[in-house]
Amino acid sequence: MLIAASVIHDRKLTDETVDGYLELVTKYADDGREQVKKAVSTALREIGKKNFHYNEKALLLAHEWIEGESKVLRWIGKDAAKELETMVKAEGRGRLISANTRMGKESGGSG
Repeated sequence: MLIAASVIHDRKLTDETVDGYLELVTKYADDGREQVKKAVSTALREIGKKNFHYNEKALLLAHEWIEGESKVLRWIGKDAAKELETMVKAEGRGRLISANTRMGKESGGSG
């Protein structure tokens, strides 16, 4: 959850740090504990909301996990992809938002 909070709130976050977060998420993702599984999913979704570059990276990872053998990774991949596939850039927002929200619908799904 600390990774997700950092990605959301740290405006000075560097790409190198985010790439490091992706490595950490990947390293610990296949832990079967429920809280870890949910934290990894949340972190992956928040990384994917940073911008379209990281949205693509997070989606590629999610789809890789969906195609894998691990039940835990498949769950995380599906949970994250559900939200990451609907991201749009809304005027006045620094991060991507879901096209399913009111603001996302008003933005016209610009990407």
